[in-house]
Order: sequence, then C-alpha cells, then structure tokens
Amino acid sequence: MTQNRRQEIGQSFLEYAVMFVLIAVIIVALLLIAGDEIRVFVRDLLQTWFPPSP
Repeated sequence: MTQNRRQEIGQSFLEYAVMFVLIAVIIVALLLIAGDEIRVFVRDLLQTWFPPSP
C-alpha cells in the first residue's frame, strides 16, 4: 500500500510538471505570435492610466 501511494504521488507530480511545460510552451508561442501587439497595447494602456507629466 505504501508503494502504491508513493507511485500516485510521483504520478501526480509528473502530471503537474507536464501541464506546467505545456502552459509555458503556449505562453511562449503567444508571445512570439503577438509580442509586438501586446507590447504596444500595454504601452498605450499605461500611457492612458499614467499620462506623461508636462
């Protein structure tokens, strides 16, 4: 029973690691595809919220 529980813990850790890697790959792909648009959007949003002082 102890070995079975240890195997389940290891399996769940592996599942979390695989999910983390997949999410990281998706985020990197989105940044590569839309990186410039995101950068411009964030810059415009920040300039709207915090306009440059004269």
